Amino acid sequence: MKSSSKQMLKKALNILFIVGTFVVVVYFALKSGDIEQIIVALRSMNPIWFFGAILCFFIYAFFEGFITFAFFRFQKIPISLNVNILVGLIGMYYSSITPAATGGQPIQVYSLKKRGVPTGISSSALAVKFFCWQCALLILGGTLWCINPQLIRDNMQGGIWFLAIGFVVNALTVVLVILLAISRNFVRAIVIFFVNIGAKLRIVKDKAGTSSKADAALDEFHASVFLLTKHPLQFIILFVLSLMEVFALMSAIYFVYRGLGLNTHRYIDLLTMQTMLHIAASFTPLPGASGAQEGGFYLFFGSFFPEHLIFAGMFVWRFVTYYMSIIFGFIAVLIDNSQRSKINYKKIKSQKRREED
Repeated sequence: MKSSSKQMLKKALNILFIVGTFVVVVYFALKSGDIEQIIVALRSMNPIWFFGAILCFFIYAFFEGFITFAFFRFQKIPISLNVNILVGLIGMYYSSITPAATGGQPIQVYSLKKRGVPTGISSSALAVKFFCWQCALLILGGTLWCINPQLIRDNMQGGIWFLAIGFVVNALTVVLVILLAISRNFVRAIVIFFVNIGAKLRIVKDKAGTSSKADAALDEFHASVFLLTKHPLQFIILFVLSLMEVFALMSAIYFVYRGLGLNTHRYIDLLTMQTMLHIAASFTPLPGASGAQEGGFYLFFGSFFPEHLIFAGMFVWRFVTYYMSIIFGFIAVLIDNSQRSKINYKKIKSQKRREED
């Protein structure tokens, strides 16, 4: 009876936390812009082009799950595409509401663990996915900069340093992932450091047991990454899928631009500036790079949108590329909570039957 009550309380607190974070995000979203202007912005959009922008988001969300699904298939881990897409949306939600997108991956690892995926393998899947995404983003950004240097120079003006910092920071994250993948001792030192801190703060009760579990997960992580390096074709496939995901997200701005009745600039021009904005703003530590993305939009796209349409363009683009991650991610979190409750209930029921037998 006590176990059942604890489960119910835990479930209620989880739902309260999830709903609470969602309400806070919606509150600040509404507070940041005049509601009447928001309604006008959405009404001014051509519905066909707006649907194209929405489709870009769904393609992006699909690849977010499909890439990990492909990784698990390569590793012969039997987990469905539906689950991967669900976990991908959960990661998008927590990444959107936590500083520097730090909350997404730990929650994804936890959710996958509940579905039988070892921590080390799920961690390696997400690390490889992140590595492929960063490489795809930087390669696309570097290529577009080489193709369109004058466009960037004309639109960025004094903000070129902002973009340069973004490239450096994103490149450093790639180097860090490589270090994690090749240096077991380096990663183990970091893990032990945090375990020791947890023990001192009395968060970690069994220091030796926790260290042992961390070592086992670390072995799985490196074995999984090593297996991928023996099959370069698999890595190339994951990279190409990541490139398609980047293209989907970066293309949304073109549909927003055309949806507002504008057609002066080419697709590649808008793709270029959107990719540069994403790279430049991505190192901002605030959730969803808030502030940097909105402010950067006015800097990067000031010459693309007339003054009377730039707010509408910024809001619709931000809604598609950020707030939709929160909305659909929130729905995915609720579904995941419900599914995990059923899994826990079945485990408790099965355990009781064994005890009775």
